[in-house]
Amino acid sequence: MEMNSASLNVFKAVADTGSIAAAARRLHCVSSNVTTRLKQLEAGLEVSLFIREKNRLYITPEGEHLLRYANRILALIDEAQTSLRDKNPVGPLRIGAMETTAATRLPPLLAQFHRHMPSVELHLNTSASGPLTAQVLNSELDVAFVAENDGIRHDLLNSAVLCRETLVLVTAAGHPDVLTGADLQVTNPLAFRQGCNYRLRLEHWLREQGISEAAPQEFGSFQAILGCVAAGMGIALLPKNVVCQYEPGFSIRSHGITPAIGEVDTLMIWLKSRETSRVLRCFKDFVSEQN
Repeated sequence: MEMNSASLNVFKAVADTGSIAAAARRLHCVSSNVTTRLKQLEAGLEVSLFIREKNRLYITPEGEHLLRYANRILALIDEAQTSLRDKNPVGPLRIGAMETTAATRLPPLLAQFHRHMPSVELHLNTSASGPLTAQVLNSELDVAFVAENDGIRHDLLNSAVLCRETLVLVTAAGHPDVLTGADLQVTNPLAFRQGCNYRLRLEHWLREQGISEAAPQEFGSFQAILGCVAAGMGIALLPKNVVCQYEPGFSIRSHGITPAIGEVDTLMIWLKSRETSRVLRCFKDFVSEQN
């Protein structure tokens, strides 16, 4: 017989009471059931758990050793059941987000959620929209905040809009107004790594403007991108709210761009199959209430 919670419960009842009959009364079953389970457990473990003398059972050293484990295991099971029956969610929540979203949109949202649900352990990873979408599909993340793109139109995914971002073209501060690609003094794109939706949109706009496409210089943070833009190394396409926050600290300026390129939704995505998770459901509802 495999050792499981039921067999451990029987074993513990016998160990606590020292009697098959008393254990049966505690477990609300007949004595023969207790005897059968106990014999099966001993046979499965190939040890004697009790010494039988007259009408009394005395636990063996092997039984004492198992009892220590049984007490810990049964206590953990009881703790887990109590925790899961609690109306408040508990456990880890793995969140992915674009660098810009993690820096500007998420901090107040996550801070407020943590105040409401302190038993949820928040883990945040940043990456580009493409890799984040793949990580959600592979169950490496529970939820992610990504820019709208074709990859999220997947049968396994659900999504909800977090916000609509307005993207702006960013140049060095002394650059003249940019209405079309012909107005650019530098055309070298500075962007996040492959899979970034903003990078794809900038490349698309440059092609529309008839500008020969140069390979983007890749960066891991928007601060690095803005610093290089300010130094005149190239141009970038970033959310307006990010640029506005950092404009006082960098010698940069922003330019409007056609809405077809410059308007994009930031979406919260998750696997349909994980919607039964209480933690995920609570987080989704919380985010929706804040919008």
